[in-house]
Amino acid sequence: MIHFTRTGQPAMQDTHLLPRRSSGPHQHLAHPPGDHVTFRHQPDNVVFFGRKGKVTQVVTGAALSNPYQHGQPGIQMRVRGVTNHQKTANPNPQFPPMDHNINTLADGNWKDGQKLDFAIAKRGRKARIELSVPGIGEIGWVHPEIATHIQSLIKAYPNQFRFELSNVIAGMTKGAETIGLRANLVYTGSDKKIEQQARKAFREALNDPRCREKVMHYQPETPPDKVLELMLLNEEKVHGKQAADTMRRAIDNINAQIADPKNKKILLVGHCKPDGDTIGCTVGLKHAIELAYPDKTVACGIDDKIPGLFRGKLPGVDDIKRPYNPDRIREIKDEIKQLKTMPEDELARQQLEQLEEELAELKDPSRLLDPKEKYDLVVLMDIPTPKRFTDKFKPYVNQAKAVIYMDHHPFRLNEWQDAEAWTGLNMDRIAKDGLMWVADTAPACAEMVSVLASKFPVLKDLQPGKQLPDSLKQPDQKAHLDKFVANIVTGMSTDTGSFTRTANLTPEDTQKPVEQRPNFLPEGHAKWLMALTGGTIDKKWLRENIVYDIPDKTLSGSFQAAARQIMLQHAVDGRIIKPDLSLGIVQVNYDQMNEVWQAAREADPETTLLDIQNAFKYSEVLGTLRSDPALHGRKKKSGGKSLQDKAQADYEGKYDDDRIAILICQDKEKGALDEKMQIAEDNGLRLSLRSQEGSTHAAVLASLFGGGGHGGAAGGRVDLPGVTLDTKLAVKLNGKTESDPAKILAALENNYAILKDRDASKTPIEVELVKDDQGRTTADLLTAVVGALRAKNAAGNASGKAAA
Repeated sequence: MIHFTRTGQPAMQDTHLLPRRSSGPHQHLAHPPGDHVTFRHQPDNVVFFGRKGKVTQVVTGAALSNPYQHGQPGIQMRVRGVTNHQKTANPNPQFPPMDHNINTLADGNWKDGQKLDFAIAKRGRKARIELSVPGIGEIGWVHPEIATHIQSLIKAYPNQFRFELSNVIAGMTKGAETIGLRANLVYTGSDKKIEQQARKAFREALNDPRCREKVMHYQPETPPDKVLELMLLNEEKVHGKQAADTMRRAIDNINAQIADPKNKKILLVGHCKPDGDTIGCTVGLKHAIELAYPDKTVACGIDDKIPGLFRGKLPGVDDIKRPYNPDRIREIKDEIKQLKTMPEDELARQQLEQLEEELAELKDPSRLLDPKEKYDLVVLMDIPTPKRFTDKFKPYVNQAKAVIYMDHHPFRLNEWQDAEAWTGLNMDRIAKDGLMWVADTAPACAEMVSVLASKFPVLKDLQPGKQLPDSLKQPDQKAHLDKFVANIVTGMSTDTGSFTRTANLTPEDTQKPVEQRPNFLPEGHAKWLMALTGGTIDKKWLRENIVYDIPDKTLSGSFQAAARQIMLQHAVDGRIIKPDLSLGIVQVNYDQMNEVWQAAREADPETTLLDIQNAFKYSEVLGTLRSDPALHGRKKKSGGKSLQDKAQADYEGKYDDDRIAILICQDKEKGALDEKMQIAEDNGLRLSLRSQEGSTHAAVLASLFGGGGHGGAAGGRVDLPGVTLDTKLAVKLNGKTESDPAKILAALENNYAILKDRDASKTPIEVELVKDDQGRTTADLLTAVVGALRAKNAAGNASGKAAA
């Protein structure tokens, strides 16, 4: 039986219909027994044929519906075979590299867009498209699944296509020792017939499920007005014309408030536990305003330490100040007195040392906002929830003439309303004043800030390649421009995984042809911005300065191993894998976190506990647990002998194309320092949840723990007296204990739907965790809810078959 949809109206499609392995050079694609997918291209439509048992689904959609469709045809791709051309810390003696060309490239003055040579070479019975760097040599080849679509074209018209380098990523430390490459293929000719053939081939490659994550949109330099156009089009498409008009007015209102001569003093605020996006927003906007309005005074505030990833590396990061906190100063003095009366041991010594450092920072006027200062305007950016805010900004909020709110996370009005007495923020008033801009599909708040800044004087007239105005030729003004660009592109890069994501996709988005998915061209916009600096800020600068990792230096003192090695060992030891659910969990207790922290501090005294949490979150252990082996290749199942191999040990699961990975770490222990450098009054757990791009699993599960985030990346907390990894918990829904995982899942999905649809008329279900000896540990609770999720999906698939 065959189920059809009307041409041009995409049907909901089961993600498990997507193929995972190629069966040959043709367009019929292999899939697990009983299922298969094929696709073909019609002049104006991409057509998918998906088979589940006896049910065939046909999904069609008009191609290239976005306004950038008429630009230069091109695609971006991952380069295969790079390990054949580079040194690594753990070489494979069976397959030593042929040369070190990629190391030479990475260490040299490489540029985004530099020309690559290509050749179609015979390797045995097969041909492949080999890429090389002029003057250096071969660096890899095009994935065969991509080559299927482009090889005949570039062979027939070699002078009308250009391969160019796009990015050199990772590979700076053992944390990501393999250097990754991405390349662009662009049609450069003028023949309209060949251009149409190129568009057709590129479109087919983008929509070929075998190429998923191997090929991406080519993103030419994209000015901010084009990004804004895409944002408004998406807002109208998803939420209607009125919502798009509201967004446009909000942007104009925010710009008017910043331009208002009465608003001479402005405070820009980012979220606690700062990441690259919130830092990029605050520092980037500061320097944009100071460029455009030299008479204004602009301050940046974040009530937390800046992670080591950015300290001393990101230009202007020292502009960020902490709010004056006399209560905390008194607390630290009391804690220091308390520690000095206790018997000396290593832990007490470490805590005393760190508290004294924190006290010195909190008393240093050069690192603090002036508590007596009054700001005319306060701008909040990238703050998704009151839990990432602080009451220490409340005096500034209360005294301001106006408050602006900008974010790219789903907006939870009820949470802000409940916290108004504590924060001082009246979100209803901010929205009514037209000063709230939420674009929850945008990949980074920093891109929103850049769009806003493009409306400012001076900045609105800048164009790459054109002469800078006289006002920007002064060193101090050029420094403002460089800091603005450096911070904005850092925010976009860190929130998109080095520009691999173009939007926060929903499951519905992933069912559409690639051209119909939201796409805000963050890489293209970053290229446009970096070109303004004349080469001061570029992708090479990003790679060499913004790298997630902790010290990898082996120590000779208290710790005989590098902090990173200790971290990996604890992550490997704390790994739990549920193959039948394709769920991987890593658990780490406070003692293990603290051990890594102290080892890291011996190498870098400014390392924070948040740095350590991020190191666990971005480790290859969690990365392997999350990664779809059909897209990234299956890593060694045995794990090998080295710690690095064990960290990348893979597993075979039932839902390998829909994996979920979760980190549960005890980041608070009563009587010990937490990530805010406070002696914790009680215990606490922090969770980081990850699922495949386009899924909502991570965000849905995070709402069980009072958290949230984007669909595939979210976080949450458990703060209960004495809670540990082994504490048993029960779930209360609207005050009533519920043990059925299916009902718990239904409540979480209900709350997420209300949030996603921006439906303030509906009341979410209150979800609460309580200690209960008859309950489940955090890991077991997550396992049970994920089990309900898998069962629900299986039931949905079965009912779909029955209906067909």
